[in-house]
Amino acid sequence: MGEASVDVRFGWSIVLVVCALYAIGFLAYYPNAITNDDEAMYMRHSRIVLEGRASLPKLDAQTGETVEHVVSRYPVGTAAMMAPFVAVAGWKGAFLVPFLCLMGSVLVMGRWLQEEGRSPLWALLILGCPPALVMGRVAMSDVPSLAVVTLGLWLFWRGLDRSWGYWLASGFIAGISMVWRETNAVVFAPFFAGAVLRRERACWAIVAGGLLGVAVRLLSSTVVFGAPFFYKAPYIFDLGGLPERLPTYLLTVLVFMPGGLLLVQFYRGRRWPELIVAVNLFVLLYLLQGYFMGGTSPLKRMVLTARYMFPILPLVALAAADVVPRFWRRLRERSPGAHRKALEAGGAGALALWVGTVAVAAVVVHPVYAAWSSTQGQIRDAIESNTDPAGVLVTNIEFTRKFMNEFDSKYLPISREGMSPDIAMDLATRFGSFRIVLLDRNDGPYGFEQARLNAEFMASIEPMKPALLFDREMTATDRLRVWRVDRAELP
Repeated sequence: MGEASVDVRFGWSIVLVVCALYAIGFLAYYPNAITNDDEAMYMRHSRIVLEGRASLPKLDAQTGETVEHVVSRYPVGTAAMMAPFVAVAGWKGAFLVPFLCLMGSVLVMGRWLQEEGRSPLWALLILGCPPALVMGRVAMSDVPSLAVVTLGLWLFWRGLDRSWGYWLASGFIAGISMVWRETNAVVFAPFFAGAVLRRERACWAIVAGGLLGVAVRLLSSTVVFGAPFFYKAPYIFDLGGLPERLPTYLLTVLVFMPGGLLLVQFYRGRRWPELIVAVNLFVLLYLLQGYFMGGTSPLKRMVLTARYMFPILPLVALAAADVVPRFWRRLRERSPGAHRKALEAGGAGALALWVGTVAVAAVVVHPVYAAWSSTQGQIRDAIESNTDPAGVLVTNIEFTRKFMNEFDSKYLPISREGMSPDIAMDLATRFGSFRIVLLDRNDGPYGFEQARLNAEFMASIEPMKPALLFDREMTATDRLRVWRVDRAELP
């Protein structure tokens, strides 16, 4: 168990079979709906990239002015990666990026483990992480970040006993990884600092590569956002919210990554001090960061929180490949001969159960997620069929933004927040009519609060006699309603 000379072929065969199962399921249930705001932003940004623009000119219905609408404030890396696929296959082509990045991460991890004398089978810890299986279908930066970090760390390991070119490439990837997500660089920092502190001869290559990568990040931010140090949101230190976040993150690093954080503490392979520091530092960084977790259901919250931990998955896999076989050998050596066969049978059974579970999950995730995401597509279609792209739209934008077709609409959607009967009256007078789209959700306290505000808003404009065009429970948690308010209906 874990000896590369014995099980490398077996390990690769299992890894490739599970990857093939995931790929077949992905293609059979190819994603056909945008499921969250971030995903919508990345897709819109990819189209902007293809058009060579940094913003989208839109009319503001309230002021009548044309504004340069920034479709996304995320780093440009994910959108740039999606752009070629979108150019060839339309917006649905973007879903190939997370899928290919997930498959690439597993295969690179397998190769890295083999070069370290470990079984490639441990690469399944990446594919076996349930949130990773889900996010492999979601067009966001999380799985691309995983792929970039995995590649950069593998190149660093290769550079330990090869030419300086590997460290130059690793440094460049570490720097440019911030084009996907700024915190990706944190994973590399302890390893690069260790190389410098050890005064290794090729450490200059890491520094040079890192500076080149950072330069790309600064240049891209300058071109897209007009500021080299642009950052979407500042880091919010929130010690008070730690009790709320701790259970979810512990679930991620101990259950979704089986024993991951614990195993890391016992890693004693190459660069073990740096690896332990990197993982603990990265977990601590997010654990202490304020993160709003009240706007969705517990299940969604687990996935959306766990995705931040993806960059440490390759290090957890490397640590597990070192620690588990080592502990297993000690356990076998200390077991009485009479019990050894039973122990080996139990170990083989546990391994088979884990591999089988990962394989089943790699298949099941696709129809399950496709069934849920299809309801999001139905909401999108219902909104499109009951609204006019040339008309004015008022909506609770926090819940409907992902369904809005900002490219084909004439006006920017108007947020229900801050709307008053006077403003609504003015819109009806100036434009003749406008539509109201409200999506109520009951999957969390924030959803209940927004539903209450929706009801208050509709009560406030009841004298305008809005005509209900559509009212349907789209899912167990989502109710969509669309109204038309006409000038002729004004009292």
